[in-house]
Amino acid sequence: MSLFSKFRNNLKKTSDILSSNILNSFQNKKVDDQTMEELESVLISADISLDVVDKLINSIRKIKSTDENIKNLIMETLAKEIETILKPKEKKLFEQNEIENKILIFVGVNGSGKTTTIGKIANQIGNEKKILIAGCDTFRAAAIEQLQNWAEKNKNDFYSGNPSQDPASVAYQAAEKFSKENYNYLLIDTAGRLSNNTNLINQLVKLKNVVNKMLSDVIIETVLVLDGTNGSNMIKQAEIFGKELDVSSIIITKLDGTAKGGALISIANKYEIPISYIGLGEKVEDLVDFNSRNFSRSILNFDN
Repeated sequence: MSLFSKFRNNLKKTSDILSSNILNSFQNKKVDDQTMEELESVLISADISLDVVDKLINSIRKIKSTDENIKNLIMETLAKEIETILKPKEKKLFEQNEIENKILIFVGVNGSGKTTTIGKIANQIGNEKKILIAGCDTFRAAAIEQLQNWAEKNKNDFYSGNPSQDPASVAYQAAEKFSKENYNYLLIDTAGRLSNNTNLINQLVKLKNVVNKMLSDVIIETVLVLDGTNGSNMIKQAEIFGKELDVSSIIITKLDGTAKGGALISIANKYEIPISYIGLGEKVEDLVDFNSRNFSRSILNFDN
């Protein structure tokens, strides 16, 4: 299966609804005020922010054709405009033949899929690289256990510290092990809870600062994992975590379910944060590199 086919098949629940609603708006095959109002409502209902909706509507207004091809022109125009917004945010978390060591700190609210995402990423890196996975969510024993299961499955080393230990302390010890034992990657899982919890944010800032001070010569990136089913709430999470933690990459999970997908476009339009992966299913291979062209066409069920 091609990557585009994977995008299209796994985004089908979203694209079928969105594309049919858009096409239904143009039953009269005219670009008029009534049709534009209907299209605006459809786009907003897909969790696309008003500023992005305005851009898309303005691009459609430029279409003058009233022939049989009008619906195809509309879908093509929307796909191109969405791709234009998304394209600058494409960035791989790992470059091919990467030689520098790297620490990745994964953040996000509970239920976003951080732990599973770390396991999938470690699996994709493969056994050629030496990977240490650190469980720093000391508030949830289940998270530690789940992460350890992933590490064992992938044949990665695992570090978790003691129950109820200060998360920053666990991260420090894991970073120490990473340095002394010459690992290529350190993947750190963190606590979630709510993004508006000041104590949580402060805890994450402390954890990141501890690792930064200890290993100032190593690339350290903060990866924000967002649950695609949260819709517009993702935008607020991107704002809070991005502001306090200097997020370097976003991963959006669960886009194969009832997610509307539009919030991803809104995030890309509003924030200068790259998008590295999206989750299109439960399997390891369903965590795929973000591709703006594939996404923009798949979400509209348009493949011309």
